[in-house]
Amino acid sequence: MAKITKQQLLFETDFYPQPDGDIRKPDSVSEKPGKTKATRKVKEPVQASLQPFLPGLSRRGRPRSQNPIPPSVRASESRKRRIEVGVKRIELLLEPTVAAELDLLVGHFKVPRVEILSRLISKAAKRITVP
Repeated sequence: MAKITKQQLLFETDFYPQPDGDIRKPDSVSEKPGKTKATRKVKEPVQASLQPFLPGLSRRGRPRSQNPIPPSVRASESRKRRIEVGVKRIELLLEPTVAAELDLLVGHFKVPRVEILSRLISKAAKRITVP
Protein backbone atom coordinates (compact mmCIF):
# COMPACT_ATOMS: atom_id res chain seq x y z
CA MET A 1 0.00 0.00 0.00
CA ALA A 2 1.18 3.38 -0.88
CA LYS A 3 1.01 6.18 1.64
CA ILE A 4 -1.21 9.03 0.67
CA THR A 5 0.41 12.27 1.64
CA LYS A 6 -1.42 15.53 1.83
CA GLN A 7 0.27 18.82 1.76
CA GLN A 8 -1.12 21.64 3.79
CA LEU A 9 -1.95 24.79 1.89
CA LEU A 10 0.05 27.85 2.71
CA PHE A 11 -1.63 30.75 4.44
CA GLU A 12 -1.98 33.49 1.88
CA THR A 13 -1.96 36.93 3.43
CA ASP A 14 -3.18 38.55 0.22
CA PHE A 15 -6.46 36.69 0.20
CA TYR A 16 -7.16 36.53 3.96
CA PRO A 17 -7.03 39.71 6.03
CA GLN A 18 -4.80 39.89 9.05
CA PRO A 19 -6.67 38.77 12.23
CA ASP A 20 -5.83 41.94 14.08
CA GLY A 21 -6.94 44.09 11.16
CA ASP A 22 -10.60 44.16 12.33
CA ILE A 23 -9.85 45.49 15.78
CA ARG A 24 -11.00 49.07 15.89
CA LYS A 25 -9.18 51.53 18.00
CA PRO A 26 -10.80 54.57 19.57
CA ASP A 27 -10.94 57.55 17.25
CA SER A 28 -9.83 60.04 19.82
CA VAL A 29 -7.86 59.92 23.01
CA SER A 30 -10.79 61.23 25.08
CA GLU A 31 -12.36 58.24 26.70
CA LYS A 32 -15.62 58.25 28.53
CA PRO A 33 -15.15 58.34 32.27
CA GLY A 34 -16.18 55.17 34.04
CA LYS A 35 -19.56 55.14 35.67
CA THR A 36 -19.58 55.27 39.42
CA LYS A 37 -21.82 52.98 41.37
CA ALA A 38 -25.00 54.58 42.51
CA THR A 39 -25.10 54.78 46.26
CA ARG A 40 -28.10 53.18 47.84
CA LYS A 41 -30.19 55.26 50.11
CA VAL A 42 -30.39 53.79 53.54
CA LYS A 43 -33.97 52.82 54.11
CA GLU A 44 -35.40 53.47 57.50
CA PRO A 45 -36.47 50.23 59.18
CA VAL A 46 -40.16 49.64 58.97
CA GLN A 47 -41.70 50.23 62.33
CA ALA A 48 -43.57 47.29 63.74
CA SER A 49 -47.17 48.20 63.34
CA LEU A 50 -49.21 48.14 66.44
CA GLN A 51 -51.76 45.93 64.76
CA PRO A 52 -50.11 43.53 62.29
CA PHE A 53 -53.20 41.39 61.85
CA LEU A 54 -56.84 42.03 61.28
CA PRO A 55 -58.58 43.56 64.26
CA GLY A 56 -59.99 40.97 66.61
CA LEU A 57 -58.40 38.05 64.78
CA SER A 58 -55.40 35.95 65.71
CA ARG A 59 -52.64 34.96 63.29
CA ARG A 60 -54.68 31.97 62.22
CA GLY A 61 -57.71 34.12 61.53
CA ARG A 62 -59.62 33.00 64.59
CA PRO A 63 -61.34 35.50 66.85
CA ARG A 64 -59.18 36.66 69.73
CA SER A 65 -60.49 35.99 73.20
CA GLN A 66 -61.31 38.92 75.42
CA ASN A 67 -58.91 37.73 78.14
CA PRO A 68 -56.10 35.69 76.56
CA ILE A 69 -54.55 32.86 78.59
CA PRO A 70 -50.88 31.91 78.16
CA PRO A 71 -50.33 28.52 76.48
CA SER A 72 -48.55 27.05 79.50
CA VAL A 73 -51.52 27.81 81.77
CA ARG A 74 -53.93 26.44 79.19
CA ALA A 75 -51.92 23.20 78.89
CA SER A 76 -51.76 22.70 82.65
CA GLU A 77 -55.52 23.27 83.01
CA SER A 78 -56.20 20.78 80.22
CA ARG A 79 -53.94 18.25 81.94
CA LYS A 80 -55.79 18.75 85.23
CA ARG A 81 -59.18 18.28 83.52
CA ARG A 82 -58.03 15.05 81.88
CA ILE A 83 -56.74 13.69 85.18
CA GLU A 84 -60.05 14.55 86.92
CA VAL A 85 -61.99 12.67 84.26
CA GLY A 86 -59.67 9.72 84.69
CA VAL A 87 -57.76 9.89 81.45
CA LYS A 88 -54.22 8.60 81.78
CA ARG A 89 -51.39 9.64 79.51
CA ILE A 90 -49.27 6.75 78.26
CA GLU A 91 -46.27 6.94 75.96
CA LEU A 92 -45.87 4.03 73.56
CA LEU A 93 -42.86 3.05 71.52
CA LEU A 94 -43.94 1.07 68.46
CA GLU A 95 -41.92 -0.77 65.86
CA PRO A 96 -41.87 0.98 62.49
CA THR A 97 -44.10 -1.66 60.86
CA VAL A 98 -46.65 -1.46 63.69
CA ALA A 99 -46.61 2.35 63.55
CA ALA A 100 -47.21 2.21 59.79
CA GLU A 101 -50.13 -0.17 60.30
CA LEU A 102 -51.57 2.13 62.97
CA ASP A 103 -51.33 5.06 60.56
CA LEU A 104 -53.05 2.93 57.91
CA LEU A 105 -55.93 2.26 60.32
CA VAL A 106 -56.14 5.95 61.23
CA GLY A 107 -56.39 6.86 57.56
CA HIS A 108 -58.97 4.17 56.84
CA PHE A 109 -61.33 4.81 59.75
CA LYS A 110 -60.57 8.56 59.96
CA VAL A 111 -60.45 8.54 63.76
CA PRO A 112 -57.62 9.54 66.11
CA ARG A 113 -54.96 7.04 67.14
CA VAL A 114 -56.21 7.18 70.72
CA GLU A 115 -59.62 5.85 69.70
CA ILE A 116 -58.14 2.96 67.74
CA LEU A 117 -55.75 1.97 70.52
CA SER A 118 -58.39 2.28 73.25
CA ARG A 119 -60.87 0.20 71.23
CA LEU A 120 -58.30 -2.55 70.58
CA ILE A 121 -57.26 -2.64 74.24
CA SER A 122 -60.87 -2.70 75.50
CA LYS A 123 -61.78 -5.57 73.10
CA ALA A 124 -58.73 -7.57 74.24
CA ALA A 125 -59.62 -6.92 77.89
CA LYS A 126 -63.25 -8.08 77.35
CA ARG A 127 -62.01 -11.36 75.90
CA ILE A 128 -59.98 -12.02 79.01
CA THR A 129 -62.60 -11.00 81.61
CA VAL A 130 -65.70 -12.49 79.96
CA PRO A 131 -65.50 -16.32 79.77
